[in-house]
Amino acid sequence: MLNNLIFLYLISFLITSSFLTIKIEKLKNEIEQSFRNLSDSIYRYQINTINSKVIYGTKEIEKILYLTKVKNDETVKDISENFYNFILDSRRNEIVSGNIWTVANIYPKYMFVEPYRKAYERIHEHTDTDNERSYFDYLVGLENIEVNLEKSNLSIYETMKVYGPYTESDTNEELITIYYPLYVNRKIQSILLLDIKYGFFDEFIINFNKRNFSVIKKEDDINISQMIFDIIAKNNYNDKIHIPVEIEKKYFLVYSIFVFLFFCGWYYLITFLFKFVTESKKDKLTGLYRKDYLNEKNLINCIIVIDIDFFKKVNDTYGHQVGDLVIAEVSNRIRNTIRKTDVGVRWGGEEFVILLDGVINISDLNVKLEKLLKIISDKKIEDINVTISIGAFLSSNSIMLSEAFKYADDALYQSKMAGRNQYTIFTDEKLK
Repeated sequence: MLNNLIFLYLISFLITSSFLTIKIEKLKNEIEQSFRNLSDSIYRYQINTINSKVIYGTKEIEKILYLTKVKNDETVKDISENFYNFILDSRRNEIVSGNIWTVANIYPKYMFVEPYRKAYERIHEHTDTDNERSYFDYLVGLENIEVNLEKSNLSIYETMKVYGPYTESDTNEELITIYYPLYVNRKIQSILLLDIKYGFFDEFIINFNKRNFSVIKKEDDINISQMIFDIIAKNNYNDKIHIPVEIEKKYFLVYSIFVFLFFCGWYYLITFLFKFVTESKKDKLTGLYRKDYLNEKNLINCIIVIDIDFFKKVNDTYGHQVGDLVIAEVSNRIRNTIRKTDVGVRWGGEEFVILLDGVINISDLNVKLEKLLKIISDKKIEDINVTISIGAFLSSNSIMLSEAFKYADDALYQSKMAGRNQYTIFTDEKLK
């Protein structure tokens, strides 16, 4: 039993390890795919905004923030529809979804922003109206953003910048900001800005664990900004990207114990059911299988038939109660002699049948039968000298049980005629 439990725990440990390894790879793939989807959304947004209509000298566009003084002939790209479609698309993204704090598209003289917060009007602090340097120029300088890619080997994905985590002063919200320059003919046109709540990564992992019954956490020494940049900038799926997640070690043991208990439950249930079904097929007095357990058409190679000698005399002299004790003890000694893979059957009354498992040779059969005779006769049962007679049949080819039993029963009859307490073996060679 102990060996079985140790084996079950080892299996549980391996299954837990394999299961969580598969889940951690699944989580990494989902994280990577979500950010690639975000990058694809940005690319589609950029394409859609290139041909946006131009409006002259107006403040009628909703949620637009001007970064310089507006002149009557000022041109503004009306990207409103594409802008809000991009926001909706971003909010459907699995990894950032409800954690998008701010989306802004910043042009040199104005910006679209959602949601519009009063504090954003202080952006003018970074605007030099005399020299016509706006917040756009401030970001280009601060983040060292490339404005012209004509002589650069950078891909548009590698021009993005990721900053944070940092705490926004007005709201005390911890954020990560993605600056994604948008180019037309490899010259910068605007900067798309996404503020994402820093807790998005923890939230995504927690939700993943709930869906997948896993115990995964982010690494302790994590650089989420670098991870975001690596996933989006290295847009080739063949690039190996480090996703900073790992198995929660302190819960691994608990998880494996849970799996172990699960398997133990099934193990004991199956063992109980197997024992219940098996015991229902056994004779209560002897613990051997009942005759109806066997199918007479089963193919076998060797069968042994045993009969307790002069058993009627035991019943007549000592009574049926003692007779039952004799039958029970003979059965017990037979069970202790045969292998677990052999099948012992109470054929009826004081007669027993043994079906030997597998092919056996004549020498081994002789040893087995000698042992059966000795184990019964050497020690008295209920202070009575008890012996048995045995008939056996051995065939080189498998034959039906009903036919084999007939030959073994004939051999038993010969043992009785020869004086009992002995065995006789018939083989298919002798029958030819």
